[in-house]
Amino acid sequence: MAGPTASATPTPKAAKQYSNDELMAMVKQIKPGSGTELTTASAEELAGANPVKALMSMFTVEPAECKELETLGSSEPVAGSTSAAGAEVNNESSVMTTVTLTSGVDVKSLQRSLDASVANAAKCATMTLSMARQSMTVATDKFAGIGTVPGTIAYRTAMSTQSGAAQSTYMAHAIKDGVLISVTASGKGAEASGAASAGALMDQAAALIK
Repeated sequence: MAGPTASATPTPKAAKQYSNDELMAMVKQIKPGSGTELTTASAEELAGANPVKALMSMFTVEPAECKELETLGSSEPVAGSTSAAGAEVNNESSVMTTVTLTSGVDVKSLQRSLDASVANAAKCATMTLSMARQSMTVATDKFAGIGTVPGTIAYRTAMSTQSGAAQSTYMAHAIKDGVLISVTASGKGAEASGAASAGALMDQAAALIK
């Protein structure tokens, strides 16, 4: 009489990889706090309009290696990936919010991007930007409390000048079922409402990924 056969170990289901169009359809369903629609763009277009990158290109940066890195907690580009992005500038709160969804590659590739972001943020946690006798200090620290998605990694970047002017940027990243969600909130009003604004985008995006 044959003995009982061992049951096969079920193979974990691979996370779905979304196309650019599918990601864009999700972004269009996400609403900022004002209730208006986000202005949609490709992730490359949104990255090209990044005010922090534009700012850094104008200054001498110390440590020098930080000028060429995707620092300040921003996510690294993922080769071969698909993506879509949306942004809103709220004139009432003086906050610009963005959300980017990245897919089209395996989860390990997304995790490597996130790990690189963490390493760069630690390496360039404190920077000095200087130009024509003016300088600005940029400090980036891990931050808790942006959205409710498990495993979220978040940062707060504080920029301050010698004259006492200051501005904050909040950003967070999470991988949900094979999609890397990245959100930011920046501007004069970000210290008051940036974390909540970014968190709302994060949670909406995660709810759309099933």
